[in-house]
Amino acid sequence: MLDRVEAVSVVTPTTTHYAIAKRCLEAGKDVLVEKPVCESLEEADELIAMAKAGGRILQVGHLERFSPIIEDVKALADRPGYIESTRISQYRGRGTDTSVILDMMVHDIDNIMTLVSSPIDRIDAVGVPVVGPAEDIANARIRFENGCVAAVTASRVSWKIQRTMRVFQRNAYMVADMAENRLVIMNRTGGRDEPPTFGAEQREYDKTDLIMMECADFLDCVRTRREPVASGESVRDVLAAALTVTDQLRAWRRELR
Repeated sequence: MLDRVEAVSVVTPTTTHYAIAKRCLEAGKDVLVEKPVCESLEEADELIAMAKAGGRILQVGHLERFSPIIEDVKALADRPGYIESTRISQYRGRGTDTSVILDMMVHDIDNIMTLVSSPIDRIDAVGVPVVGPAEDIANARIRFENGCVAAVTASRVSWKIQRTMRVFQRNAYMVADMAENRLVIMNRTGGRDEPPTFGAEQREYDKTDLIMMECADFLDCVRTRREPVASGESVRDVLAAALTVTDQLRAWRRELR
């Protein structure tokens, strides 16, 4: 079918992303590939280089780059000092060919790295497999060079769905609830000599189909040849961080044996 199409969306198990996307790029097609783009940084770098050399679009499925809630959080962020992110869901069996870090936590790492905008200094991680051979629940503590700390939890073996991110910064904090389409903003009010109080602003958002937004962006990039919102190159460092979390987690598990 490659001779009959201009662009391809790769929605297959993570273990097959590299081979399929590479074949499509070699055929001169634009490619939208689900996250994570690949299982290794070397494979991702090869696809990024191929797309660049061939003048092809390589977009990765980081859906929350299209989220209006996340966009507002990024606009309001002012040198965050501490971020707490939780992403849990019921077990569905999808994505279990890879760890919960690459399956789910990678979204939170992407959001946090954009908010903090500072190199990562250190990562500590723990986690265990529950159902399959790969980790199904994980927690990571990410320290950035500017002093910000992020605590990130991801689980795909919970009894409920939760998608929250709490951002704490000087005289303010935000609570983003992506499952409920809600953002609560707390700002300190009053003067410096007065006891601290906080005023709350709550924003409600219409439910949006992020997959449709992603696909529309991809098709527009194919037509206009502009850079995607989530280009392969723009998510490379996110994949690198997610792989580091995975490595740290598995090193911790080896120490327990």
